[in-house]
Amino acid sequence: MKNMKILLKVLLIIVSFSLFSCKPKRAIATQEIVPKRDKIAEIIDFAAQSWDSISKKIPSGMEETFGFNDLEEIKNSSFGMPIRMYYWQNNEMIESYTFRVPIIVNEKMVSLLTVSAENEMTTGDFGASLLAQNIQLISDYYNVTIIGILRVHSITTDFLIFEDINISYFIPVLPSVLQNLSQRNILTIKDISTIIPNDQ
Repeated sequence: MKNMKILLKVLLIIVSFSLFSCKPKRAIATQEIVPKRDKIAEIIDFAAQSWDSISKKIPSGMEETFGFNDLEEIKNSSFGMPIRMYYWQNNEMIESYTFRVPIIVNEKMVSLLTVSAENEMTTGDFGASLLAQNIQLISDYYNVTIIGILRVHSITTDFLIFEDINISYFIPVLPSVLQNLSQRNILTIKDISTIIPNDQ
């Protein structure tokens, strides 16, 4: 019931949020968080080096489950800009050392490979083709590069993060948003704090 009320707040803010341009002309607010983009080249290189052994673990006939039409697409895939994972804790956005590296086929994201960049780099789970498709859909519609994913466990919702004039903006990954994409879906860190005032 609590989660339902919070989700309703998210939807109300999306509906009521005033229309504004994707290129806002304003100064950076001190309370807004700009995600860091470190180790990008190293993460992409590591993903590429790990891909051969990881891709061979995809069971024959299960390619579509992981976002691929056939083995040829798996062999010819490339890697996009790593997307950093963030978590919401004590009313703050906390960055992690975990990145989701997009797997690209025909210039479209089809899947995500998890890479941990804490100390030694390691690979984690692989798949999340639906999330990859949603990231591609939102990237195309708003003409932005998604550089982060904010995961809020208390409402089981992800917010995709993009940056404009050094300010972070957020788009909730909700069915209602994906079916009705508009500028009204774009939130700020202040909006996130309002939606989840006491999240732990």
